[in-house]
Amino acid sequence: MMRERKENTSFGAPYAVINLSKVGLRYFRFMIKASPASKDQLVGHFLNHPNVGWIFSAQGWFNLAIGVWAKDNAEINDINSSLRELLGSGDEIVYQSELTSLYSFKNSSSGAGRIATPILDSVFNPITLDPLQLDYLKLLTLDSSIPDAEMAEILGVQVSALASMRSKLEGEGVIVGYQERINYGGFYYKVFIDTLSATNPEALESLTKKLWSDPNCIYVEKANGKYNFEFEVILEKKSMIKEYIKGFSDHQIAILTENLYTNLYPLNKIANLKEIKDTVANQEGTSIDFRNSKLWYLNYRGADAYLNIYENKKYFELMNKSELDLFPEVVEYIKNDQRADSYNVIDIGSGDGLKGRIFIETLGKGCTKAYYPVDIQPIELVTALKAHEEGSYAKSPVLLDIENLSARFPLKLHPNEGQIYVFFGGTYGNFKSQIINSYLKPLVSDPSAKLVISMPIRSEKKTEGEIIRSYSAKNMEDMAFGPLAQLGFALEEFEVNSKYPNLHMHVAMEDERIITSFILAEEKRVLGKDFEKGTIFKMTTSWKPTLEQVQEALSEDFSIEQIFSNDDMSIAVLSAK
Repeated sequence: MMRERKENTSFGAPYAVINLSKVGLRYFRFMIKASPASKDQLVGHFLNHPNVGWIFSAQGWFNLAIGVWAKDNAEINDINSSLRELLGSGDEIVYQSELTSLYSFKNSSSGAGRIATPILDSVFNPITLDPLQLDYLKLLTLDSSIPDAEMAEILGVQVSALASMRSKLEGEGVIVGYQERINYGGFYYKVFIDTLSATNPEALESLTKKLWSDPNCIYVEKANGKYNFEFEVILEKKSMIKEYIKGFSDHQIAILTENLYTNLYPLNKIANLKEIKDTVANQEGTSIDFRNSKLWYLNYRGADAYLNIYENKKYFELMNKSELDLFPEVVEYIKNDQRADSYNVIDIGSGDGLKGRIFIETLGKGCTKAYYPVDIQPIELVTALKAHEEGSYAKSPVLLDIENLSARFPLKLHPNEGQIYVFFGGTYGNFKSQIINSYLKPLVSDPSAKLVISMPIRSEKKTEGEIIRSYSAKNMEDMAFGPLAQLGFALEEFEVNSKYPNLHMHVAMEDERIITSFILAEEKRVLGKDFEKGTIFKMTTSWKPTLEQVQEALSEDFSIEQIFSNDDMSIAVLSAK
């Protein structure tokens, strides 16, 4: 913890402050005294949970704090149950409550002054947002400084429509302000007060008035528990805290020592709800298939990568080493076979754009004319553009479903230009090969086009059991269960895995593919629809082929010009058959 007070030190992009009460979210907190082993286990589990808003380490009343956004009691009860299952015999939840109001204080280095903004307040009729509005808010909470013209291009709307949408969201109190990201130094106190312990009738009013104008105060909060008034202050000296608590005989204090994770605006978890509901509505019987890539959206790691893109690059390269190691061979082959003055790189399912950036860097300076990140999520396109902002080439974000690639591509090029379509990360294996081939085949109808597809491969020696074991993990279950949680299902409503009693998720191999699924333990009614006991919800799919099987699948519809491989990965360079 830094001792020197540093106000107004900005870092990262500015962001919009959203009143989450307006969109129907509630905020619950758990303060825990946990052993080092339990603490590590809890952090590991909740870092992957879509409802988590923040995780802090602390000293004092508790040593770990977890904040959770939830739309109703069912969600919070599910989280509460999973948290308690991870606690050891010596661990204790010292306090839990729901915040009923939460105000932050905008302390801007631009000179705008100190402004209180409501993140939570009393809202009886939440506003229903359409998918476009949710996508817009997701972008604003990452970076509110994106120019309107660029934002409109990403969202696929006119600039005038964007301005109208912003005006509507501001007018209805969803967007309550814009704020810079500020680094502070000092001792970061979180204080809990029982207002009934006030030593004089004016104590609460006096403290509230002091906090509202105090530049040391970051948040003022009200809660529904014993300690019904809270605040957070950052002080130069520990002795200064006495001035804030002297009017109350019952209070608790902790010093927040490390911010392990913050996602103050978890709008990602509800952005794809329409697609999830449609998936259920369009299927009948006792087997419901969710294995559609449109249902899986960027989680907090993607948002974090956006704000820390270069800090994360080394870690990214380490985790993707087997794929990136093949890039030089792939690039050398393409440049020798398809001599061009410059290339257009079209990054299908671009994600955070880092693989696309590294591929362009491998092509060499000045070899790329334009970069086209292609994704179904605006938030992914913003992340990709951030990763490429220093590149001298043009950037053209494309918001497009993968099955509609032929509506935009191949490009009509000038003479001596090439176009390289890259499909990295093994996403090819999330589809049946004949289906994904039909989406990709039109891209190579132009002679100037090359299609580059990467796929993880496995050795014949690796058994199905070994593969299944590697997927039978709690973080995989948390990810796979996400769409069902949004529909209103609870994890305990599904059968326990007999081989892995800590999991409700079942993992199996079908036709060389890993399939994750959940089996309903009792009859359940959701969205006006009855689901029988034993209904199977298939959630994710991932192909686990050998190199020979990859070649066989690709050769059905493409000419395989060259395929590069190592022990873990293959990258094929394809053209029209």
